[in-house]
Amino acid sequence: MRWLRWLEARYRRDLDLLGYEYPPYYMVITEAAMVALVIEAAVPRFLAGPEGLQRVCLILAVCLALCHTVASLIRKSGASLTLHSAVTLGTVGLFWSVPTSFDVVPLIALLGITQVAAVSTFWVTAGHLVAYEAVVLAAWSLGAVRDGWLIAVMVCFGAAAGHLLQNQLLLLRAERRAQADRSALERATIAGEVHDVVAHSLAVVLLNVTAARRALESDDDRGEAIDALRDAETQGRAAMKDIRTTIELLRTDGAGSAQPGLADIPSLVASFERAGLAVELENHAPSSELTASAGLAAFRVVQESLANAVKHAPGARVSVSVRPGAAGRLGVRVSCPVPDGARRAPGGSGLAGMRARVESAGGTLTTGPVDGTWLVNATLPTGTGTAAPGSTEGEQR
Repeated sequence: MRWLRWLEARYRRDLDLLGYEYPPYYMVITEAAMVALVIEAAVPRFLAGPEGLQRVCLILAVCLALCHTVASLIRKSGASLTLHSAVTLGTVGLFWSVPTSFDVVPLIALLGITQVAAVSTFWVTAGHLVAYEAVVLAAWSLGAVRDGWLIAVMVCFGAAAGHLLQNQLLLLRAERRAQADRSALERATIAGEVHDVVAHSLAVVLLNVTAARRALESDDDRGEAIDALRDAETQGRAAMKDIRTTIELLRTDGAGSAQPGLADIPSLVASFERAGLAVELENHAPSSELTASAGLAAFRVVQESLANAVKHAPGARVSVSVRPGAAGRLGVRVSCPVPDGARRAPGGSGLAGMRARVESAGGTLTTGPVDGTWLVNATLPTGTGTAAPGSTEGEQR
């Protein structure tokens, strides 16, 4: 059916020029219906044996309608709604100059205004509708048609049907945009989770491998090197497990899966310390439990900050502080000396990911250098605005 594919391509071009994403077969069907109605309106009138001016009017009506249809297929420019309505109304008027007992011409007017309303704004449709109604009422007043009021109502119904079809298309557009936004959010979530897991694991593996290399180069201490490599292997296996858990968590929307939180920060810091990073931890638990999202955000802030310290400030001593703040907030602070000449690599997403995670949990995040020290400060909401005395538990590392 090569000719049908050609028709669809032509009508798809017209719809693209008009700015509407209707399926091309909509126009194929409506144009075929218009041709069928023109033929159906012409045949009984020709069979009645018109003479003189009436015969000329019928020939002009058929030629006008069919020539317009053919021209719409071969033209290179976009469709003209004004020309479409002028041809439709001209065809209707010429047919009505030859009365018949069974008339389908009102359906031509109905289909014509519906096509216009489906691809135009409200005010453009209103202008065309006035022209259609004027032709109908003029024919009624001249006695060319009966029940002109009913035809006028039908034309109004056609305009309303066209706009309803257009509204349906607009809703479909909105649904597609929402689906695209959801897909983008899901991709960003997956990227953020995998980044957090992989960045931490690779940082620890890198520290262990570096420690093993130094042990072999300096002291030829094979035992220390083996321990460092064994720790790197363990961390690598744990990373693979974490990635599988993260992907499974994202597939199941987190139902029944445990995410790291505030209580896991000491073990996180310990993994970096075992790998050779100097970390000082001051950990004071809040008086009330954090939400799962806030606890995960606190964990990810410390995790990303330590991974960045390994990458940008190797050998520096990092300070981590987790303690309750004012107004029922939890403060997470990570500081690391910034080496001279150190620059942040362009294109990274770690800081943006931290900020997005903290803000989604209802907190705030500030990052940047202060007097030669890179500071990461996050505040997260807790379950209460006051701290109960004696409820803080500290851990100094």
